[in-house]
Amino acid sequence: MPKIRVITLDWGDTLAANVGMPYLTTQRRAFSNLAGDLRSLGGTVSDGFTQRCLDELAVQWKTSIDPTRNPEHKEFDFAAMLAEWATGSGVTLAAALPAINRCTDTLTDTVVVFAETAPALRRLREQGLRLGILSHVPWPGDACRRWFARHGLAGLVDFYSLSSEIGWIKPNPRHFQHAVTLAGCSPGEILHVGDHPDRDIAGARLAGLRTCLRHTEGIYQSIAQADAEILHLSELPGVVERLNHLP
Repeated sequence: MPKIRVITLDWGDTLAANVGMPYLTTQRRAFSNLAGDLRSLGGTVSDGFTQRCLDELAVQWKTSIDPTRNPEHKEFDFAAMLAEWATGSGVTLAAALPAINRCTDTLTDTVVVFAETAPALRRLREQGLRLGILSHVPWPGDACRRWFARHGLAGLVDFYSLSSEIGWIKPNPRHFQHAVTLAGCSPGEILHVGDHPDRDIAGARLAGLRTCLRHTEGIYQSIAQADAEILHLSELPGVVERLNHLP
């Protein structure tokens, strides 16, 4: 087996708490603040703006994660939605951009970084491994990168493969191929770490990557057949050592 040179990591529930976080409340606050910012810029914003944003986002999100309605796992364009909401008020996109960024910074902070994340990533970097984020996330890519910077993680990440930027969601092989291209090595030299049995483990295996399941409970019913399993990110250096010594 080839040696592992690169680790790709899922974001939500792998590096940060995701399921169970207050998404709707946070979205309401973010869109309400966006409405206020647009008004302060001279925009015309209706009283129903916040609810409209909530409703339209909910439709797109629910469609995107439903395999019967989205069998190819295409990502929706949330950045375009934000731009349409802002410019619909009469404010130019250039003028509205700081307000949009404040909105998306609020949204991305819905997920809360695990205390173990930074130390674990540092240890992996010390092993000489390159690290990439391979995430199903509709938030705009620049907002995602700012989240990693705010939490002191940006310097530990070599590349980002985000569904919002490539238009495809894992387990679609296009998402994994994008990450493989950025990694600059063969799929078998990449260990993908994630919590989703289907999107992360089955999808990565199909694309030829090695796999490591970050265990969660009470979220997914399917069972993953991964090359390794962990409870804590601190276990990853040992996983890499073990897999690298397999015949």
